[in-house]
Amino acid sequence: MPVVLDWTRGAGAGEPVPCVICGKPAICRSPAGKPVHKVCAETWTEQHHTNGRKAVA
Repeated sequence: MPVVLDWTRGAGAGEPVPCVICGKPAICRSPAGKPVHKVCAETWTEQHHTNGRKAVA
């Protein structure tokens, strides 16, 4: 099942800086304030999610 993250309380947007996952310019910021594309974070979370534990990008 695809992971869909809720970014309604995220840090918002900023100047384009390299995404921490793919390295391409990203204006989005994760809820932790890291520059990341939403699709990159969702893919990473889906790949690193383990039963009973949440993975945080």
